[in-house]
Amino acid sequence: MKFISLIITILIIGFIVKKQMNSSTVTKDAINNGNDFTTPKIPTAPEDVQKFREDINELMQNTKDKRDEEINKQLNN
Repeated sequence: MKFISLIITILIIGFIVKKQMNSSTVTKDAINNGNDFTTPKIPTAPEDVQKFREDINELMQNTKDKRDEEINKQLNN
């Protein structure tokens, strides 16, 4: 009886973990749908760090500019 309870518990935990893992990918997709920008890839080689720094700074500036435009548009309405 203990063995059957253990198996059922493991199945329930596995189901919950699988459901949580799938819902996190949906959340990421939903976040990216409202975004026109693509995030830069994280560098794997040390020489790519400077390019990553430039890309991330450009992304931050672009998102700031877009946010400013949206705020100004809402204030003008």
